[in-house]
Amino acid sequence: MKKLVVLFVLLLSIVIVSSACSSSANTGEQEEKEPVATEETPQEEPEEQPEEEVEATERVVEHMKGETAVPATPERVIVISHVSWEGSLLSVGVKPIAAMTFDDEFAPHLADQLEGVEPIPFDNEVNLEKLLELEPDLLIVSDRFDQVYDELTKIAPTIMIEVGGDWKEDHLKTTEAVGKLEEGQKVIEELDEKAAEASEKLQEALGEKTVMALSINKEDIRVFGRTDHAMNNLLYDDLKLNPYDGIPEGFGENISLEGLTVFDPDYMLDISYFRDTDYFSSVMDSEVWNNLTAVKNDNVYTLDNNWGFWDPIERANGMDEIVELFVK
Repeated sequence: MKKLVVLFVLLLSIVIVSSACSSSANTGEQEEKEPVATEETPQEEPEEQPEEEVEATERVVEHMKGETAVPATPERVIVISHVSWEGSLLSVGVKPIAAMTFDDEFAPHLADQLEGVEPIPFDNEVNLEKLLELEPDLLIVSDRFDQVYDELTKIAPTIMIEVGGDWKEDHLKTTEAVGKLEEGQKVIEELDEKAAEASEKLQEALGEKTVMALSINKEDIRVFGRTDHAMNNLLYDDLKLNPYDGIPEGFGENISLEGLTVFDPDYMLDISYFRDTDYFSSVMDSEVWNNLTAVKNDNVYTLDNNWGFWDPIERANGMDEIVELFVK
């Protein structure tokens, strides 16, 4: 009996030890199975894609009437002006679809480049119905037609420009209207270089000799002054010719034939457009005309470029012609 008790105790001890080892092993397995805590790896943000640039369809142009939204690249431009701003457009590669004519003719120095352009006869009133039929997307208009500005804006965006003494301002505003301002500025810079070269040649040829420009009109004579006109600016600012002391300070003045007696420059530039008239002939045959120093010395030069020199194309042509006339 004593042996049985000892044996039972031994067996019980073995069971307890075995159970303890099994429990310890299970605990280890659980510890191995438990995930190890790790720092969370931040996810990379997706790269931002650059936004596609949307090409603007309009620009805002400031002008004498305020601000106007115009097409970014107008394709059907009409010029309504008594000065040749269509020349400014052509100088930057833009051909208008219509422009004003005088006596059914475009400015002679632009006629070839304006082939196919719709003529708009010059008048103090604008044919609004015709403009509407042409379906313009931009109108460039001189302040001469200020009275119909509101009607014009109903046809197309309208940029109104004041015709001033500084042709460059008009040129730049015209080129800005069609989105070519930088090109317009480059045209001016190139023309300034040309003027400097021409001026040097003229100074050597003429020295202090005086010059006056005039135009024989249908019924009177215009004597051009020193400032406030593109012609005056060309002669006395760009080419630095020496103006006759007696000419008007500003734009100029219209005089009678007898009024010529107070002027007597060394040279005269005749930029008359109306040559086939009785009045022109009467001036040429008059005693007043033939007693002028420039006439007696055969120093009256007729300019073929006589449209007013409001655009860079005619100004460049005029510089070449004036140098050719004066520099022998």
